[in-house]
Amino acid sequence: MTQRPFEIMRWESVSLPTLESLSRMMAREGLQAESAELAPQTHTPEMKFERTAVRVLVSGKLQFSFPGYGVIELGPGDILEINPGVLHDIIVSGSQPAVLLEALRD
Repeated sequence: MTQRPFEIMRWESVSLPTLESLSRMMAREGLQAESAELAPQTHTPEMKFERTAVRVLVSGKLQFSFPGYGVIELGPGDILEINPGVLHDIIVSGSQPAVLLEALRD
């Protein structure tokens, strides 16, 4: 059985998350998150990290593409933890910029 290259936790509240609340949530997990804003229609180069990458979408819509696995779309509040060494890229879908919190877990 093949292990998934990531874990996803979906935002289930009807209210939209805020940058401040998501930043506090990551800090409680011991993560030092940095905020990034990606312009509409941005497509990043493929990347991978030596540690677990934690991505939390604050606003907008993002697609994470995993070669050999497929595409995962994130909405506001969704959390994606990508295993070390997993190749992926990011596409901003829609006409709005995406705000993303990013951290690496030891």
